[in-house]
Amino acid sequence: MALNPLLIGVRIAKVRETLGESRKTFAKRCDVDERYIGQLERGEFAPSTQRLDTILSVTGASADYILYGKGEKNNYQAKEALINLINNADKAEIEMYYKCLTSIKTYINKK
Repeated sequence: MALNPLLIGVRIAKVRETLGESRKTFAKRCDVDERYIGQLERGEFAPSTQRLDTILSVTGASADYILYGKGEKNNYQAKEALINLINNADKAEIEMYYKCLTSIKTYINKK
């Protein structure tokens, strides 16, 4: 299956929009220029392996989704739910979520 830069760009834009980020904010988090994100989202080219890895790390999206459109719902339902919890939480709740998640991550890393 050949990679389609336009579809990859559309999926990257969808990920960015799902996270509620502007191109400028998203570009800053990905350590690239805002213009680069625009070109990428318009499908002018596909991301390099290094840039793709950065985008995946920053967003939590899977390579299967970005490159091939597979697993779309599974990747974003949980992340979007967590983002909504955090956005609607007070300071005490955020601290509790942080403690829980770091405990889980520590447990997973020990395995």
